[in-house]
Amino acid sequence: MRSRRLARGLAPAVAIVALTAAGGAAAQQAPPAPAAPAPSAPAPTSPAPTSPAPGKAPAAPLAEGLSGAARADYELGKTLFRNGDFAGAFLKFEGAYESSKDARLLWNMIACTSKMHRYSQLLALVERLRQEDRGALLPEDWATIAEVERNARALVGQLDVVVSERDAEVTIDGAPIGKTPLSGKVFVDAGSRRIRVFKPGFKEHVRVESVAPGAQLALDVRLARKTRAGKLSILASPGDHLALDGEFLGEWQWEGMVPSGRHVVRVTAPGKVPYQAAILIRDDALSGVTVGLVPTEKSGATPAWVWLTGAGAVVAGALSAGILLMNGP
Repeated sequence: MRSRRLARGLAPAVAIVALTAAGGAAAQQAPPAPAAPAPSAPAPTSPAPTSPAPGKAPAAPLAEGLSGAARADYELGKTLFRNGDFAGAFLKFEGAYESSKDARLLWNMIACTSKMHRYSQLLALVERLRQEDRGALLPEDWATIAEVERNARALVGQLDVVVSERDAEVTIDGAPIGKTPLSGKVFVDAGSRRIRVFKPGFKEHVRVESVAPGAQLALDVRLARKTRAGKLSILASPGDHLALDGEFLGEWQWEGMVPSGRHVVRVTAPGKVPYQAAILIRDDALSGVTVGLVPTEKSGATPAWVWLTGAGAVVAGALSAGILLMNGP
């Protein structure tokens, strides 16, 4: 059986193998740190993979199996890890993995996430490693990973997110989780987490949840369809009749939601020149029309709809961009 040098790089309460020389581990040993006690409530783990078939040649050390950009990223990742730049090391190991698809690099990425206390990401990487390993890791490696997985599960919370609409995007703290329906529970790091669910044609759902280690939260999200409408406010004088698209609204003043698009506002009163204008209502915009009708006997010199001074002025303006006035007869 292949020899193995396993060094331990320890994040608080989570032991994780660091960079090692052959087989499933990486090719550089990191300085050991004292182990912290494991959490008291371990979670169940999957069985470890079996050893390679008898007589099968051992896999070449990882450093020898990489070439080109993958080898360069791997070597730089080791240096960054030794210098304590775990975020930078993660990116380099990830780059090496994307170039080579060598599952053993996931082991090193797990070591980095442990150092950065990103336990939910660690668990996702363990699952990827479980799916992609093709016998490069030995049973003793998987025993170590199983311990890491148990400890990490005790440090995260679980979200069971159910969304009313299919194919809605779910993000946590800006990181994409997937599209609905999500497959199973989602592991999240403890703390305040911002959850966003969105889909074209629907109002986005955003909430902040405080997640405690070991907590299990169920979120039932009902997405509401976007209503293509804006708010319209009409202000006239006491006794004036208000109408929208030929439908009587009331007297003097009115405010309410109106479907987006073109509409016709009409204001009338006995003995006064009627006012009529076309307006454009935009989504989620507030539009306002203020009208002051003039008596019929004063309408001969100047059309009432362009008389803009004094208490009887006709003012048709938008309180927000998006209103268009076109005066008609």
